[in-house]
Amino acid sequence: MSNKLNVFVKRILDICFFIGAVMEVAVPFGLKYAVNLTIKILGETTEYAKILEHYPYAVVSIMVAGGSALLILFELRKMMKTVIEDDCFVMQNVTSLYKMGTYAFVITGVKLLRCFVYFTPSAVVVAGVFFFAGLFSKVLARVFERAVSYKQENDLTI
Repeated sequence: MSNKLNVFVKRILDICFFIGAVMEVAVPFGLKYAVNLTIKILGETTEYAKILEHYPYAVVSIMVAGGSALLILFELRKMMKTVIEDDCFVMQNVTSLYKMGTYAFVITGVKLLRCFVYFTPSAVVVAGVFFFAGLFSKVLARVFERAVSYKQENDLTI
């Protein structure tokens, strides 16, 4: 039963990854249209109007943050494969966790820099969430590293 859940989660990650990849490619082409549509619906006073004032920065920052999010999803997909195979305490997962922490810190930096270009409260919230996710990922990587070490010692003992 639990392997069905693992496979289900892996499929969700796969879908998110591929939808995210399509959206990442669409940013330079569709952002202006999406912002204009949002402004038409919500009005000029929304924070979305600021995107048009800083359009080149918005495109780059969204693509860097989006690319980092895609890399996090890619690493999670790799990790889920090891979970499905019932071999999750491997160095590959330690490396993935360290990388995910770094990618989360990149998103944090991009969102905080954006606050200096044009401020939105949501950017601060997203930066905070990814900062703590990055810290958690780095700590979890150290825990996994110890578990892998214990597993390798145990395997050598037998």
